[in-house]
Amino acid sequence: MGKIKTNAMRILENNNVDYEEIEYDLGGEFKSAVDAGKKSHVDLNIMYKTIATISKDNDIIIYLLRSYDSIDMKKAAKVAGVKSISILPTKNLKSKVGYQRGETSPLAMKKDYPVFIDDSAKELDKMIVSGGKCGVSLKLNPEDLAKVVNAKFENIRQ
Repeated sequence: MGKIKTNAMRILENNNVDYEEIEYDLGGEFKSAVDAGKKSHVDLNIMYKTIATISKDNDIIIYLLRSYDSIDMKKAAKVAGVKSISILPTKNLKSKVGYQRGETSPLAMKKDYPVFIDDSAKELDKMIVSGGKCGVSLKLNPEDLAKVVNAKFENIRQ
């Protein structure tokens, strides 16, 4: 595959953040972060998925957690300071955050939404997140990512 340059990569480069680009063939439609991790032959313990949620007040809140973990909606709402959240419907992803299902990156969203990274990432030297396009992931230091997107580390997994 040829080198693809996404807006997520440009943001990292503009902030002098080192990253490794990982490209892989999904072999069809995107299924899950676990599936993407297996197809890209990476350690699922460092592969993180991006989950876009919406509060009752229509605020968008972004969460990152390991590909195989499930989000605890009560914990996630609490750390964001809202009463409750729900998963942003797939049909609204593109219009609200600028990405489609399977390509949602915590970088280069339409707006600077609040971002929370599961605290499991704090113990890692590197984590992998979506590069903003299906079949493209970025491997980088969790602290570097948190600094660029102004994220907080919190326990948000079940």
